[in-house]
Amino acid sequence: MSVKIEMFGLKLPKIKPGDDLVKLILDEALRVADGVKDGDVVVITSKVISKAYNFLIKLDEVKPSKKALKMARKLNMDPRFIQAVLDQSDEILFVFPFYELVREGIISIEKVSKDLSGAYEALKRIPYMLVVRRDHQIYTDAGLDFSNNPEGILSALPRNLDKIAREIRRKIMELTGKDVAVVISDTEVWFSLGSLDFARGSSGIEVVSRDFGELDLYGKPKFGGVDYIVHEIACAAALLMGQTAEGIPVVIIRGYKYRRNEEGVSDYQIAPDKVKKAIRKIMRSSIEALGLKWLLKLFK
Repeated sequence: MSVKIEMFGLKLPKIKPGDDLVKLILDEALRVADGVKDGDVVVITSKVISKAYNFLIKLDEVKPSKKALKMARKLNMDPRFIQAVLDQSDEILFVFPFYELVREGIISIEKVSKDLSGAYEALKRIPYMLVVRRDHQIYTDAGLDFSNNPEGILSALPRNLDKIAREIRRKIMELTGKDVAVVISDTEVWFSLGSLDFARGSSGIEVVSRDFGELDLYGKPKFGGVDYIVHEIACAAALLMGQTAEGIPVVIIRGYKYRRNEEGVSDYQIAPDKVKKAIRKIMRSSIEALGLKWLLKLFK
């Protein structure tokens, strides 16, 4: 039996604060995908959520604190941007020296850019990335984004994107009578090189497949089978969305058979105290198995 999954990219007009995002999505879905259907997955970039819900930050209106000014001097960055990151974060975890890694040849900018002058201009604007914890999720620069915004304007993310996904899903049901799933996606740096799209909020779809311990082809309980479904969906939709001027902020995925569920992405986040406990256990196990020399090599 053949299985077919279709994806429809929805081009929307430039979103402004207060726009009826659901109506715009449904109008475009009617034009290119014969409307929404029961069982569709509607993937929406966080950027248009930020704009429609008016989560935009004007840098000129940000007042840097002493902490932001101190960090800005050390990192040679705009203190207003650092303050915006601090305002949108629960905790700064570490600083990723992207420009230094490029300068020292650890990361090859030539492999990821066709426009080297533009790439270096972007690097000079943000030479370091602040990796933070926000709503129990990990973000670079707290999810703040200059791209596809006028100069001096940053997109920020609303808190509790699961709740917003539920609201959008409910409104689609009210207007169309169709039961869909909604995934809100966000592009993140993947530290091996490049970026991936991740789900930041979801509603109506099982977040993680629960097949750990299910029998494999040879009747053995398998160590695996826990696919992060919503992240995989976000990555699939990103193939149509692109990252620059494509203008496709919404993708409808049709034909994928998922398990309906009222849980959200936040239901699968590990609390900070448990993360720290896990890191300590990982370090202890590594030292026991590999010895102290392993630890010394790590910090050389």
